[in-house]
Amino acid sequence: MTVSTAKLPVIDLSSPDRLSTANSIRQACVDYGFFYLANHGVEEELIEIAFEESRKFFSLPLDEKMKLPRKEHRGYSPLYAENLDPDSSSKGDSKEAFYVGPVRGSGNKAELNQWPSPGTVIIPQCFR
Repeated sequence: MTVSTAKLPVIDLSSPDRLSTANSIRQACVDYGFFYLANHGVEEELIEIAFEESRKFFSLPLDEKMKLPRKEHRGYSPLYAENLDPDSSSKGDSKEAFYVGPVRGSGNKAELNQWPSPGTVIIPQCFR
């Protein structure tokens, strides 16, 4: 039996050709649904903090996560609550999600974000 593996595209954000970069992102989304970003400018320490806090949040009991229900495209969405392809399954997607939007900027949009209680999960100040 032969096992094939998909080779995900790597998109370099340092390229000065923004149109080509945008087209590469679009094509990666169409062909694979995923891609790697290189030279994105996000500090490794911040990425590690985000992953650690994400692990903490998703390991909370369901009743804690449900205190932040998804509304206005922000908050927690439990397993099987979303179904991106209703034709393939009526059960829903086997994933849970926590949605946030911009933390600064346009009017009160940042106020739509929901955050766990202090001490439950530590949200770095840069994300608030």
